[in-house]
Amino acid sequence: MKLSIVLVVLTLLAAACGSEDPTGSPASTPDGDWVLTGGLALVDGFPITMSIDGDQLSGRAACNSYFGTVTIDGNRLTIGELGATEMGCQPAVMDAEAAFIAALLEVTAFDRNGDLLTLSGPGIDLSFEPVVPVPTAALIGTTWVLDTLVEGETVSAAAGNPAMLLLAEDGTLSASTGCRTLVGTWAESGGVIVVPTLSAEGECPAELWKQDSQVVTVIGDEFRAAVDGDRLTLTSMGGDGLGYRAEG
Repeated sequence: MKLSIVLVVLTLLAAACGSEDPTGSPASTPDGDWVLTGGLALVDGFPITMSIDGDQLSGRAACNSYFGTVTIDGNRLTIGELGATEMGCQPAVMDAEAAFIAALLEVTAFDRNGDLLTLSGPGIDLSFEPVVPVPTAALIGTTWVLDTLVEGETVSAAAGNPAMLLLAEDGTLSASTGCRTLVGTWAESGGVIVVPTLSAEGECPAELWKQDSQVVTVIGDEFRAAVDGDRLTLTSMGGDGLGYRAEG
């Protein structure tokens, strides 16, 4: 009798182990927003990012945005054809971009260990960590006033009428360049602010053409945002920047 009871208990335990809740934790996938941390030479100020969502792949390859498809089978991963924008950056940045795209196309497998993701292939070992989200809470609803323009190593003061920037919680954007007004939409994606739509209204005198162009280029491109107290710095993917102070 005791033997029969033991056998019944073991049978029930085996059945329980073999019928785990199908709604439990999914198998590890490479889905998420990632930034490259190792495996290739990186250029300060020009991060390489990668976002995977199912079979969709996108990111910033140091200078240009790229996009394509990815096929995942177990821990095997292959990249389909890639498309990209065609901006130009400094030679070192373009070299880093070319090296990354070439390496990406050689990837055959992935390994995810917590917050670390590795893509590997013949002679390839790319290490990624999660992208740190943009601190949008500090950006939203504050009216920022432009006071500084950064172009390479050159820093200059803003001119013209006060140039404002406001990112609203509903995803709309309003700004000015010192001579023209801008309206558009914004969103946070992969650690940067993207502006899918942007339109300008007004005219600028010749002495403000350069400032107007830089403001439109930085805001209209994807940019990184950093808030430090009452200071906001926007840095474009091309490296130029805008410095703002909180109004008030």
